[in-house]
Amino acid sequence: MQDERSLLDELNEPLTEPLAAKLDRAAEDGDTDGEPVFPPTDPVLTIDERGDPQVLGGFNETSMEEVTVARSTDGQPGDEALADAVRRELREDAMTTDLGLEVQVREGVAILRGPVADMVDAESAEEVAGRVPGVIEVMDRTEIVGS
Repeated sequence: MQDERSLLDELNEPLTEPLAAKLDRAAEDGDTDGEPVFPPTDPVLTIDERGDPQVLGGFNETSMEEVTVARSTDGQPGDEALADAVRRELREDAMTTDLGLEVQVREGVAILRGPVADMVDAESAEEVAGRVPGVIEVMDRTEIVGS
């Protein structure tokens, strides 16, 4: 009965810190039941042609849950299909959705160009592009322009 009471007291106490901080502390304390802990991610939104909001993603640990890349007749992904997949993943990932980078792919090598605010944005874009199946390397040609 005492355990039930303390659980109810904990559930009824006011939220004094962000949920992500509680999750981080639980992970540090080892209170995760052996499961990885992913902090919540805000959904990635865009505005459609009518001006209505549209959810692009953000409810999974990554945007890469089910990525399909069109393949040419030889079974290999084509460069333009890879570029489209990289653009889509950059748009659908919460960390890179606002970057507006130019993407080219040549023989499986993705080349990212455009302005970024800082090194974190550049590294995030490189990581997201590198997750696309068929991309064998990512060349970061972004330019840090600050905020």
